[in-house]
Amino acid sequence: MNLSRLYGVMDNYPHRVGRVKTPVLSIIVQRDKEIENFSKTTSYRLEMDNGALSEQVYATKEEAEKVLAASKGADANVQSAITENKSKNRPLLHSLTTLQQEANRVYGYTAKEVLEAAQSLYEKKFTTYPRTDCNYISEDMRGKVIAVVSKMVDREEYSERSRKLLGQALNFDNRIINNKAMEGHDHHAIIPEENTDSLDRLTERERNVYHLIVNRLLCAVDKPYTFTETNYDFWCNDVTYKLKTVKPVKLGWKAYDTETDEANSSELSFTEGSTFIPGDIHIKVCETQPLKHFTDASLLSVMNNIDNRIEDEDLKTAVKGKGIGTEATRADVIEQLIEVGYAERNGKNIVSTPLGRDFINSLPESLKSLVRTAEWEQTFNNIKEKGFDPDKFIDEIKAFVTSVVNYEKSQSRHREPLKYENPNAKQREALGTCPRCGKNVFEGEKNFYCESGKDGCGFTVWKNDKFIEDSVTADHVKNLLAGKTVKLRAKSKDGKLFSAEYELEDTGKYVNLKRVKAEKVSLGKCPKCGSDVYEGEKNFYCSSGRDKCDFSIWKEDRFNSITITAANVKDVLEGKPFYKVKKQVGGNPLKIKYVMSISGKYVNFKEA
Repeated sequence: MNLSRLYGVMDNYPHRVGRVKTPVLSIIVQRDKEIENFSKTTSYRLEMDNGALSEQVYATKEEAEKVLAASKGADANVQSAITENKSKNRPLLHSLTTLQQEANRVYGYTAKEVLEAAQSLYEKKFTTYPRTDCNYISEDMRGKVIAVVSKMVDREEYSERSRKLLGQALNFDNRIINNKAMEGHDHHAIIPEENTDSLDRLTERERNVYHLIVNRLLCAVDKPYTFTETNYDFWCNDVTYKLKTVKPVKLGWKAYDTETDEANSSELSFTEGSTFIPGDIHIKVCETQPLKHFTDASLLSVMNNIDNRIEDEDLKTAVKGKGIGTEATRADVIEQLIEVGYAERNGKNIVSTPLGRDFINSLPESLKSLVRTAEWEQTFNNIKEKGFDPDKFIDEIKAFVTSVVNYEKSQSRHREPLKYENPNAKQREALGTCPRCGKNVFEGEKNFYCESGKDGCGFTVWKNDKFIEDSVTADHVKNLLAGKTVKLRAKSKDGKLFSAEYELEDTGKYVNLKRVKAEKVSLGKCPKCGSDVYEGEKNFYCSSGRDKCDFSIWKEDRFNSITITAANVKDVLEGKPFYKVKKQVGGNPLKIKYVMSISGKYVNFKEA
């Protein structure tokens, strides 16, 4: 917060500096620079029509063409054919990060969109708690998973698959149930609940995220994917070609995988020592590719696996599996970088803006350091798990912030202020003229203020008043400055809400909202003394007061079980009756006529 203010003042821009945000922005900027500065190189290889590539890489096309010409019509010999039986285990259950990554890859959803959808599913009792960094469940949840899969039999889209899984017995090994792996985690992996009612009412995004959670659970309790992998070495005209083929044996969970493999799945089969005609051999142009721009999925991976970017082995070990930020905050880190204008989305990609690059380039290395962020993460864990003194850590942070402030204040720094307008800032709208000095009045975060400021006239209207329930809005202030009244709700002494008109009251020191007393309207003349009769909170009363006249009509007539309205009182004061409709038990509603009867100090109403 302090450093955000520091650079905000220096650049007159609402900067956001954070122990996670700033290093992540630095990583994005660095990646974008690497992509921009990338120079591709081209090489050439020979390729058979079965996909086998020459082991030799040729620097020029002419060199490749020369070898190709010599290979025309030549047979190919199978030098080796090595087949291995392999398997690929099921994926782990979803944590929030892995769910966000898969949803970004499959549907293009942002990390924040996935978190919001997962939170909504949890609140609607379709899935378990989403803000978890765990990929496992505990032993006591075995029965719950069986019940969930059994429930999926009733869903057409999962019915056949769920029946098959239940028939072959769910695969509960330590990739699913792992009490030890859950140690240190507050919540288990995200799985569906047994509730499948009203799934059709979910939004499209919620349905898609729900499907990923269900699919991951069903994959996790399925059998491994088994396949054979064969690596071939072919020899043709002094050139060695290599080919790898994959042949599925049992698909298991892989039949429902959302990610396709790029391996060459082929029915080709060659016997070692045999010869074949390679058919068409052609030149394949190979170009080196730049790194890809970051996406929500890859940025989450960076934050979750920060140890991959740290060289110090002790620190790498300390932060392995912990990452920076938390499952619940990483989506916000990405969104805040975009919101403040440091980065932007280009399709699925997240790229830095000129502002983001200039800001990162203007900061000292200590603020961009992943090592410092990792060290702090390690300290957080030590405070939580090993009882380290938090006050000592706070002192270290204060010293660090002070050192950065002093560095920026030093004469040797020479940091040029950045010249950017906030792209997300709302254009200030003048709401009216200040009644004290005639300057413009604008809306602030908590108040409405005169542009002359505190050192000027000091005119201020606060958005929240302890005596008024409603918050004051810009439209209210526009009307108040124009000399009009505004209607707001307030509470009476007994806690009941009521609406009233308010106007500005300037005491010279304070600006208050003053309630405008409503002008009373006479309902008629008192039949006892001839004075005006007015409406009160609970009754209708004579204006001459209790000491002179005791005329009063209560709004709630308990004897007749009716409510007396102002219109009813006007009628009876003019000598007219009024009518009320009462419901009859087992019959039609009955319209009853009432007339006023005065007996001494009592005013009653009788059916006529």
